[in-house]
Amino acid sequence: MNFLNSDALLDLLNKKGLITQKQRQFITLEKGKQRQKLLKQFGDARELDKSFPDLVDVIVSFNLDVGGIKGKSLDEDTIMQAVSQSCNIPFKKLDPLNLDMDTVTKTISKNFALNHMLLPFNFQNGILEVAVYHPDNTTALKDIEQANQVKVKRYLSPKSDIKKILSEFFGFQRSISAAESQFGGPGVGGSLDIGNLEQFVKISSSKEISSSDQHIKSAVNHLFNYALDQTASDIHVEPKRNNCMIRFRIDGALHTIYNLPKAVHSAITARIKFLARLDIAEKRRPQDGRIKLAMGGDKEAEVRVSTVPVAFGEKVVMRILDPNVIFQDLDNLGFSKRDRIVYNSFINSPHGIVLVTGPTGSGKSTTLYSTLEKISTPEKNIVTVEDPVEMIHEEFNQISIQPLIDVTFSTILRNILRQDPDIIMIGEIRDLDTASHAVQAAMTGHLVFSTLHTNDAVSSIVRLMDLGLEPFLISSTLLGALAQRLVRTICSQCAESFTMTGEELLKCGFPVAENDVYTLKRGKGCRHCRGTGYKGRCGIFELFPLSEQMKKMIGDRRNTNEIRQLAIREGMTTLREDAWEKVKAGITTYEEAMRVTAE
Repeated sequence: MNFLNSDALLDLLNKKGLITQKQRQFITLEKGKQRQKLLKQFGDARELDKSFPDLVDVIVSFNLDVGGIKGKSLDEDTIMQAVSQSCNIPFKKLDPLNLDMDTVTKTISKNFALNHMLLPFNFQNGILEVAVYHPDNTTALKDIEQANQVKVKRYLSPKSDIKKILSEFFGFQRSISAAESQFGGPGVGGSLDIGNLEQFVKISSSKEISSSDQHIKSAVNHLFNYALDQTASDIHVEPKRNNCMIRFRIDGALHTIYNLPKAVHSAITARIKFLARLDIAEKRRPQDGRIKLAMGGDKEAEVRVSTVPVAFGEKVVMRILDPNVIFQDLDNLGFSKRDRIVYNSFINSPHGIVLVTGPTGSGKSTTLYSTLEKISTPEKNIVTVEDPVEMIHEEFNQISIQPLIDVTFSTILRNILRQDPDIIMIGEIRDLDTASHAVQAAMTGHLVFSTLHTNDAVSSIVRLMDLGLEPFLISSTLLGALAQRLVRTICSQCAESFTMTGEELLKCGFPVAENDVYTLKRGKGCRHCRGTGYKGRCGIFELFPLSEQMKKMIGDRRNTNEIRQLAIREGMTTLREDAWEKVKAGITTYEEAMRVTAE
């Protein structure tokens, strides 16, 4: 295991053009001092890595520019890829979401894995795939083959990935195994039902079960840390017949993360409910709560918790609300130039109603919160009514709906108008009472923002009429409506260009010329995007203001299609057209645009 700590590594990096001769001399002269500095600064790292700091650690810590050219730093991944090519060992970027916990934790011991810096990650067809850090460590692989009676195929991986996964997986597995033993053992786990644990909660105080049990606390803390690390928007804890499934929603798609013993499901939900200040003993009714998480440093995240009884127990869904995602600059949301100008005219109006429409998970909250933050000043009194309050902001006066004590959207709006508001945000217009109070607020000189569940912007007018609102009230108070969706954006690390004919795109419903050829982009799939080709999301919008002619059509109770055609003639970009603009700009793919805007 000497290659990664020898001058041969420097020779290789120099030969590959990753370091210059001058940088090589610098590393040779300074590596001794840098090792002492790293030991002093990160001495506790030796608990997991006895070889720390080796030459790779030293080189990475210098933060050198690749080949001496500014723009890209020489990181561990780049070094290990060069070693991989030189040693003819496949490189493997480990993705925790694609690893099997049992293979990682039950094939070899944690101490053996850390001592030799390796990680078994997949077993199929009698072949055990192992990620190794040291390319010349063949002895440990032979030991694994003999102990498990399998054939080993090795891959080269960065040490930081191996250490992180070993720490997280073995720590989580230890907590779950200990909790499983405590709450009934493996033999009981499959048959444990919600009634048995309810009895257990009665004979032990709820605080003792959920708060004092260290194993469950560690497991739940791991779930939160892991979700934040993977930029998940939701955590699902789902009870099944024989197990407990943990799933994360990342960039709009659900990924199965763990399958845990059924025995620990109720203990995990009890811990989450305790943190969210919910009634632990109540398992028959849905409950809602919230948790505030410290993300390290000054960063914090809000977690909205929802529990609901399903066939095999209580399902818990936690929505993670990151302030950096919820509060954004309006220019970064994805508005076109025309839509940004129109929307700006809405939010700078002294009074009127602005509607944001779209299905659940389409980014309406982000748009509204970002808008309120943009127009918030000490001279304005902003009041919001939400169900529930998604993200606390000190500059807003936020009210949470509480139907049990008759605090609803419609009832609270009467009181809000006596609170001298300038701007009102109503979480959702659900009924005629709420719509009427919103109109009254707009007519008395207030700027009102709210949401509706409609498929497009123009349908919001018909929806308000269906609720029972008179057309003349709509035309006199509504400034305009915005429909939106979220599309996944192409991963910048693996984007590639390709061509499509206008005829092909025309069949997909895009506004193109049939005889033209278009150069588009797509993601090939890489370690940064977990092979999906997508990384992050962006908004697409459909926005129209109410013109005088449109107000006349609303007064005449014209149908949706006629109003939509007029809006398009007046410059409205439909969701499909805005998605096509994002496709042409290389922001998203045509498949993603079709998926999101399918009618």
